[in-house]
Amino acid sequence: MSGRRALLGLPLLAACAELRTPQALPPAVLTTASGQGGPLRAAIEATAAAFANQGQALQGQPAQAALALARLEALDLEVMERRAWPMLSQTTAYALRTARNENRSALGIAQSAPAPQVITALGNVSSRLRAGNQAAAEALLVPAIFEPGGQQTLARLGDLGPLPAAEQASATLAREVRRLDLDGGWVGAGNWWQTGAPGAITDGLGSGVN
Repeated sequence: MSGRRALLGLPLLAACAELRTPQALPPAVLTTASGQGGPLRAAIEATAAAFANQGQALQGQPAQAALALARLEALDLEVMERRAWPMLSQTTAYALRTARNENRSALGIAQSAPAPQVITALGNVSSRLRAGNQAAAEALLVPAIFEPGGQQTLARLGDLGPLPAAEQASATLAREVRRLDLDGGWVGAGNWWQTGAPGAITDGLGSGVN
């Protein structure tokens, strides 16, 4: 290969390397759901299932409730702030933000609290509760983010009641993903956590190729 051809090939190699490298890793709560089709897709389905039927599966289950709230908060962060999937409808994006605000009001989370702090705190609360360490979970519910915090906020996690905006938004997002799959509507290459193993070049949330 001549020097000129080698130079012309450099941008292509750089582009391929960029596609194979995650540009902005999502919150851990989005990559810990079990299911088919990649971590993010599994998280979307798990979130929709958690809030379905007026959130009945979350009643009396503070660990699951904390994780569901963290996941919806994280999905909103990916869609609204990181603009991860511009092909999603604006209706879906606005529905997620409305749901996030409803969830925050239900649990007493400050509307001005930075999303990464809320996601991390709720994810860790869920982990501590599943490990049987209630005191550690209460300590993570600090009044600066959660009102009133501590034991009272933990009790509220076990009795959130119906969250209609969250139920609607998470179901809408799951349907939107399926619609884009059927229509072939995903544009551009996605990151490994969207669908496959590290190093896979993927088409949005689709099945992708290695």
